[in-house]
Amino acid sequence: MPQAALHKEAGRCPEEGLAAARIRREAFEWQVTLWSGEVTDAEQRDFESWLRADVRHQAAWRQVERVGQQLHVVPSEVAAPVHQALLATRGQRRVALRSVAGLTVAGVVAWMVGETPPWQIATAVYSTGRGERREEVLPDGTRITLNTATSVDLRFDASERRIVLRSGEIFITTAPDRGLTHRPFVLETEEGRVRPLGTRFAVRHLGGALPSATLVQVVEGAVELAPDGGSMPVRLDAGQKARFTRQGVAHVLQADEAEAAWTRGLLVANRMRLSDFLGELGRYRSGVLRCDPAVADLVVSGVYPLADTDAVLVALAQALPLRVNSVTRYWVTVAAK
Repeated sequence: MPQAALHKEAGRCPEEGLAAARIRREAFEWQVTLWSGEVTDAEQRDFESWLRADVRHQAAWRQVERVGQQLHVVPSEVAAPVHQALLATRGQRRVALRSVAGLTVAGVVAWMVGETPPWQIATAVYSTGRGERREEVLPDGTRITLNTATSVDLRFDASERRIVLRSGEIFITTAPDRGLTHRPFVLETEEGRVRPLGTRFAVRHLGGALPSATLVQVVEGAVELAPDGGSMPVRLDAGQKARFTRQGVAHVLQADEAEAAWTRGLLVANRMRLSDFLGELGRYRSGVLRCDPAVADLVVSGVYPLADTDAVLVALAQALPLRVNSVTRYWVTVAAK
């Protein structure tokens, strides 16, 4: 849905709410027709005309499709009647489907959203593998980018919009809540919560640190850091970053824009120690990438593409007195030439 439409939706009047309910009902009725397996050419043209007539129709249809995809994981008492209808004989199928249309709306959707409009609530899990990046647009219009080896839970309900960062790193561009209650947005980690104040920011969970910590960098706007240990919240403004544990927030520092270059598929090194550089590069490839202590303090500068880490290692060996020893692609040591 376009951004302008999001602002309009947030302040909609009761009549608009009734119109939205009608559109949702029409979308489910079209799903029933299409599921029947007996769609005529005229009905197909009517459906396509309905879909093109209004961007709200398109948004409702996308949501209905997502609900349909969830039928295989909903409770059996909800899914079974729908599946039985799909297996009905050809002559009875549409009648059977229409008889469970109300169940589909009231049962499946109520199970998924607790009787709240589908685009105001959602639960999901997003993840990436080693070396993978993924971009998603959430139900409220918020945009997230997951970095390598990242896992997040999405918990949107009637009272708040919450993302739980389980591992890895995420970049978030928040959007105004399109619901009527203006639910707060919260990002949660093991160490505490990050509350954005209309912003673009990156959060990285440093699970290997002792104690574990969360690193937050603000690109635009501001965020509030609230460690679980009960220390006072700390505000970060654009251009600032800080690491926090459950016990509190460390020193607020000036952020380096190069740290968010991963969102563009790049690793930027500005006089970085080789051991630190390889530690970062290793996050984007499978296996073990070791640095011989004899060359750990060599200095690396440049902009490197994360899509091909083997090519980056070749470039390093050409620019510095290094050799890359590969037992296999999954066990590599960078040592002195």
